[in-house]
Amino acid sequence: MQRENNRECSCPQCISACRNDPGRLVPADLPVLASFLGISTGQLIAEYLVMIPLHGKNKIMALAPAKLKGRRFIAQPGTVVPPYYTAERGTCIFLDENGLCAVHAAKPFECGAYMGCKNTFLGKPYRDKQVEDYFLQKWKKFRME
Repeated sequence: MQRENNRECSCPQCISACRNDPGRLVPADLPVLASFLGISTGQLIAEYLVMIPLHGKNKIMALAPAKLKGRRFIAQPGTVVPPYYTAERGTCIFLDENGLCAVHAAKPFECGAYMGCKNTFLGKPYRDKQVEDYFLQKWKKFRME
């Protein structure tokens, strides 16, 4: 992975998600992130991302960076996460040895949508259900192969 020195995300509130609960992707993030890493989309999913069921009975999955607890994955990349996954704190697979985002230039959608210090999502105050509905709409039409 290439290292992107990131001065924008140096405040503790901004990078707290990276150290506790990394953001989800939207389908448009897949080719951008894969290209940035110089790998295929399939390889990106298999080696770096996990599948997270979105709320509801429709079994729609979102993709997110795998989380590590120490040096171990909480859920293996390429798999559907267990029910306890979202409650587990873990660092994003894309954080480098200095705690900086190695993919900042191609960071996933949710990583850029939140501003922790202002408690906003896409520049507006938010409620969790609004965020879930947003991701449900983005992933509804996408089918994983």
